[in-house]
Amino acid sequence: MTIRTSTHRGRAVKHFFLVAVLAVLPVVGTAAPKAPSNGMIKVAFAISPHVNVMDIAGPWEVFADTSLKDTQGKDIAPYELYTVAASKAPLRSAGANHPGLAITPDYDYADVPTPDIVVVPAQMGDPELEAWLRKIHAQHVTIMSVCTGAFKLAQAGLLDGKQATTHHWYFGNFVREFPDVKLVKQVRYVQADPITFTAGGLTSGIDLALHMVADRFGQDVAQQTADFMEYLGTGWKTDLGISPLAMPVTYQDWTGQIGGKTDVVLHMVTSGASPAFTLDIPSEQVRNAPATPSQHGNRVSLAIAIPGHPATITGSMNAAGDTLTGTFSREGGSQPFTLRAVPSRQ
Repeated sequence: MTIRTSTHRGRAVKHFFLVAVLAVLPVVGTAAPKAPSNGMIKVAFAISPHVNVMDIAGPWEVFADTSLKDTQGKDIAPYELYTVAASKAPLRSAGANHPGLAITPDYDYADVPTPDIVVVPAQMGDPELEAWLRKIHAQHVTIMSVCTGAFKLAQAGLLDGKQATTHHWYFGNFVREFPDVKLVKQVRYVQADPITFTAGGLTSGIDLALHMVADRFGQDVAQQTADFMEYLGTGWKTDLGISPLAMPVTYQDWTGQIGGKTDVVLHMVTSGASPAFTLDIPSEQVRNAPATPSQHGNRVSLAIAIPGHPATITGSMNAAGDTLTGTFSREGGSQPFTLRAVPSRQ
């Protein structure tokens, strides 16, 4: 199945249905905000392969279901929605045991109309996306990310020295990859600067979109939109995020020897999907020395921050993923080592 995000017939049917339903709803607030005088508010959803469907669908539905009164008192939808990607070729969303939904972008970055708002969902990303984000940010276009879409904003340099959030499973990865960004936890969304926002995972995108509707048109309009969606979440009002107690934590130790005689223990603590590593060398009184990993295929390296004596581990993981063999290097010397995993615990 291929989803085309700009079908005039489907849009007309939906708007007719929405207007018909809203006609029988009670009017909220004392004076409904009027539609913008300068035309539709353009919202571009910037996508690439493996984009998350919920990250698109949540904010899309919020903006699509928002309704205002025009100067004649008729219900209109103030937002114009479209997708943009590096090319107009169909791409696949993230899937589960099967390729995801096929999505045909409306525009590519060369011909996309200048938006007023850009939504950046979780996705694989590409250099074209980063370049375009930098370009439109310089044009003072409002940008909001959802879930790990925050990684794309950070990679484009839009969050340096600013506050941001992302899906709680990836907090550790985010901090490690972007030390210049101030990660905020236990919130639904964060405003980095006057035009840049980041939301937590998945349904947090709904809350951030509702927050943006409320900020522009008032809370009554945002509440009407939430009611039409039958969305009972209140995160757009409170900004309260998920408790850290909801995040699974797994502990894994790797034990072995350096040079066949010096005991060493590598600790791996995984919070959600974010591992953190520390190293012990008991005979040298080294405890919990931070270890920064990088991996390419089965090749693994770790930079060990031993005070005054930094070291590196480089090696290869076996097919079972439970044995790391390689070289421990420090102060110009190298020794062979082998580490083996012991059963993990929670």
